[in-house]
Amino acid sequence: MKLNIHKKVLILVLGAGLATFLVLSVFSYYGRGVMQKEMGKMSVELGEKSATYTTELLTDQLKQTLGELAEARAQFIDRQMSITREQAVMLANAMTEIFSHPENFLLKDLPDPRTDPVQMGQPYKIFAPDVRDKLTPEILNELALAANIKDFMAELLRDYTGYNATAFVGGEKGWYICSRLVLDENGQTDFNKTVAFSHERIYEFDPRKRPWYINAKRANAPVISDLYRTIEKGGYEQIGASAPFYYADGRLAGVAGLDSSNVDLYEWINQVNTSGGDINFVLNRSGEIIFSTQSEGLFAVNNSTDDLTSRTGEHDLRLNAEETLASAAKLMVAGEQGVVPVKLNGENFYIAFAPIPETGWSFGMIVSETEVLKTTETTRYYFLEQVAKLQNQMLNDQSHIDNLAVIVPVALLLILFVMSTNLSRRFVKPIHALTDGVREISSGNLDKKLDIRTDDEIEHLAICFNAMTDELKTYMANLTKVTAERERIATELDVAADIQRGLLPKDFPARNDVELFATMTPAKEVGGDFYDFYLLDETHLAITVADVSGKGIPAALFMVISKTVLNNFAASFYKQHGLAPVVAAANEQLCANNDAMMFVTAFVGVLDLQSGEFVYVNAGHNPPVIYRAETNHCDFLDVKKNFVLGPMDGIPFVEQRITFKRGDLIFLYTDGVTEALNVADEEYLPDRLIDFMNSTDCTIDLQTLLKNVRGDVSKHVGDADQSDDITMFALRFNGGK
Repeated sequence: MKLNIHKKVLILVLGAGLATFLVLSVFSYYGRGVMQKEMGKMSVELGEKSATYTTELLTDQLKQTLGELAEARAQFIDRQMSITREQAVMLANAMTEIFSHPENFLLKDLPDPRTDPVQMGQPYKIFAPDVRDKLTPEILNELALAANIKDFMAELLRDYTGYNATAFVGGEKGWYICSRLVLDENGQTDFNKTVAFSHERIYEFDPRKRPWYINAKRANAPVISDLYRTIEKGGYEQIGASAPFYYADGRLAGVAGLDSSNVDLYEWINQVNTSGGDINFVLNRSGEIIFSTQSEGLFAVNNSTDDLTSRTGEHDLRLNAEETLASAAKLMVAGEQGVVPVKLNGENFYIAFAPIPETGWSFGMIVSETEVLKTTETTRYYFLEQVAKLQNQMLNDQSHIDNLAVIVPVALLLILFVMSTNLSRRFVKPIHALTDGVREISSGNLDKKLDIRTDDEIEHLAICFNAMTDELKTYMANLTKVTAERERIATELDVAADIQRGLLPKDFPARNDVELFATMTPAKEVGGDFYDFYLLDETHLAITVADVSGKGIPAALFMVISKTVLNNFAASFYKQHGLAPVVAAANEQLCANNDAMMFVTAFVGVLDLQSGEFVYVNAGHNPPVIYRAETNHCDFLDVKKNFVLGPMDGIPFVEQRITFKRGDLIFLYTDGVTEALNVADEEYLPDRLIDFMNSTDCTIDLQTLLKNVRGDVSKHVGDADQSDDITMFALRFNGGK
């Protein structure tokens, strides 16, 4: 027997409802007990595992935070030591200049503290015991010539006003010039009161036997010495940096240096001790504690000897009986960085440490494991409590669902039986009308309109068909116009790309002293990368590689502005002010009216084509690769962390210097090289770049070298689309000797 749509719909709805009712009735009661049992078991396991995972995750995060705090504090100490070393180098360079050109200086005299009054900060002279009673005219003349350094020493000590500090110069012939700032117990600067020189101490003093002199002479380079004491009786601990200076013929003339009291670093270490349970300390290269927040105990500073340079090593933490602490101390002395557990007096602690490269020391911070886990335990208890509440709520909801599983199917069967009869009849009639109308529209009659009044989805479908015919007619009318507009936009983008390519220099000069070559491939029609090079005068070549944030037209526009601003300021500022002011002035100009907050990373350098000196400023850009022909080896150039250009004004920039030798090469690039993605979203990475540069022949012509680098990047990328603009720039220095 054939059934019409009305009967089919009625049988389908009633049959489905009845079958659903029967299935739910059977499985609802059967599965309820099983579900409750399994749900209870699973919720308990889930709660325990989730709480454990949360605890482990928070512990790892807190350990990471401890490591970052230790690193930040180590960097602060490292910076202070670096400043002291740089000032010592300046003092030594000044002495080398005096001894290399004695004809430019007059002989001067200095007071002798044994016989003359000495004012605070006033340079004075001392002679070593072995030369004091047999002074020759040569020694006296050399000291009188060296006395020209006194104004420079006084200028250096201005930065240390209010602190214990000393600037000093010692000669190989036994003379010594010193300028001191000394505070009394009340922080006052009365030199004659606070420095009680005894004649015995002065007679015994020989600068050539002091740690700062011995270390600098042995290294023949600037050094930072461990703590040592001043010469007066009961002298205080000093941190010193020293550097050798030379005669005109290159022979060692002596050692100059600068030291200051360790009180400042002591105060800083105490200030960063934010928790009463924390222990902050500094370990030297011998495994001994030289700074600490502890005044007694295992981590207190060993001040048992008057001469801090003669420690016996009995306080070396690497030899501690507690193996975990000894292992951590070995990692610190080795210059490692990390966070490791240690056990002290039967209790568990974490020690976070980071190296201080300038001195070879290591900063350590010890925190109780109980303190670290305090937050995680609170989170664990809260998490378990919430899981228990969720479990109870799920059980209550399950009971309601079981009841509804019985009531709802019965109600639905009754409702569906009443409604299905009327709805099926009303449903069939408009379907036929809709079918006929759609057939006519599909034949190409777009003027056909469907007139169906059912107040339901079928009527809406008919309205949509009518709207579709109107939209098809409109679409066909606009298709030609849209196509023409797209062609116009494509043409304009091609013109913009041609203009951008025209802004980048392509005529690489054929010179004997330097070789240049560069390429730029945008990810879109136009991009934000650019490179530039131009002569500031006959002997100075300026180069730039930069990457504007974003891509497309906005980046291209900001690229043009950045290129023009850097070029203009370099041409007008460099000779008078240097490179760092050029970059700072360019940043100020780019910040003006930069409402879009766009920024550009840039590497700007100026090469002296005669001497090979290369001055550069890195504004947030990738570190270049430097190739040294003498060693046939590539490495990343050391760059300071300067801010990017454009988003913030008033920012200082630091310039750096290196010297190129014949055949040396610098390779600059944008992050489109190191961040190039393959189909697995894996980056090319700087490590692969430096490995490739060391494996390829860097003495070939620059065009082939850049082609080889691009080939290795393409090999990594494979079939993936180019994700960013790619710019490469190479410079080889062929001048000099």
